[in-house]
Amino acid sequence: MTITFINARVYSQGRITTANITAEDGIITAIGKQVKGETADLNGKLCTAGFIDVHTHGGWGKDCMEDTFEAIDTISAYHLSTGTTTYVPTTMTASPEDINKAVDNIRRYKSPYARIAGIHLEGPYLAQKSAGAHPPHLLIPPSKDSSFVWNNADIVKRVTLAPNLDGAAEFCAKAVKEGIQVSLGHDDSIDDEIYACIDNGADSVTHMYNCTSRPSRRTTPKKHLGLTEVGLIDERITVEVIADDRHVPNALFKMIYKLKGSDKICLVSDLLSVAGMPEGDYYLGSGESKQKIRIDDGVAILPELNTYAGSVTPVGKMAQNLLKCGIPMGECIDMCTLIPARLLNLKDVGVLAVGKRADINVLDDELNILDTYLGGERVDKEALRQRYVK
Repeated sequence: MTITFINARVYSQGRITTANITAEDGIITAIGKQVKGETADLNGKLCTAGFIDVHTHGGWGKDCMEDTFEAIDTISAYHLSTGTTTYVPTTMTASPEDINKAVDNIRRYKSPYARIAGIHLEGPYLAQKSAGAHPPHLLIPPSKDSSFVWNNADIVKRVTLAPNLDGAAEFCAKAVKEGIQVSLGHDDSIDDEIYACIDNGADSVTHMYNCTSRPSRRTTPKKHLGLTEVGLIDERITVEVIADDRHVPNALFKMIYKLKGSDKICLVSDLLSVAGMPEGDYYLGSGESKQKIRIDDGVAILPELNTYAGSVTPVGKMAQNLLKCGIPMGECIDMCTLIPARLLNLKDVGVLAVGKRADINVLDDELNILDTYLGGERVDKEALRQRYVK
């Protein structure tokens, strides 16, 4: 199929130009004056690359830990409906057997919807004191068992790791050699441990200001920096931010932005399975770990604990939120396209350019999504909702 999007305002790498975009067999072949094949007149609307989410757990009632095609199919459809055309399904802490089942399910699934760019293992290599929603009794150091990571290196592309765990620095060095990106988080670390991991290749922080350590002491009066501070000052580090004005309030985001710049900020959703569902009461998990949660005012909360349970805001909505805060439009776009692509070394997405996939979002000037094209083909989002939302 050949299609040309005419009269588009094309955002690419910091610039907006008026041009046509030609796509052949799902790949952009020209950006300029050429008109070839079918045409779609965008009437001056803004075009960006499709959004990328490198940390997300589910959507439309399904979780990435469910080892069924129905679950991952629903999640892939949900993300595409939000303008996220590439994502990294993220697992939770569980037994190696259960993690392997989830990983194998995703490996065997071929998505007709949002593209899967590998898997993110968030756990079990997390600190007990910063486990968050992860079951503490299943947390282990990488020195105890990391075989299931290396056995799945064909599809595992990210691992979240607490630097204070035994064997953390050595794990980073081996992961980098295997082509796996290491993100530091859920930790109880001091700067010496953190820098050892960074020196061995770790290059991001998982959901900044959420389960990331602060300055502390160990066995001497000396105060050490925590992961939060190291993430803010070390230029080698890209920081994930859940920019929903809840997990990271907008005023706090502005401080992160001032210190890091948009070039080192990657917006992530960290979505729960209930993302995309109406406000109300739901349950996460089953059996003894079953928890009641409530979606209220754009966030999921644990009503009995009066705390957040997780995000229900896709990265495209976060970009809209930051634009309203005064962050420049191009930088809002880059933080959910170019930066996550760069972090995971994804060569064929993240920017509108010749040779890249024709995954395109059509937006208004408030970054509301008007249309999404996957490989040059328009996505019928209403049909997706009717099919998957029960």
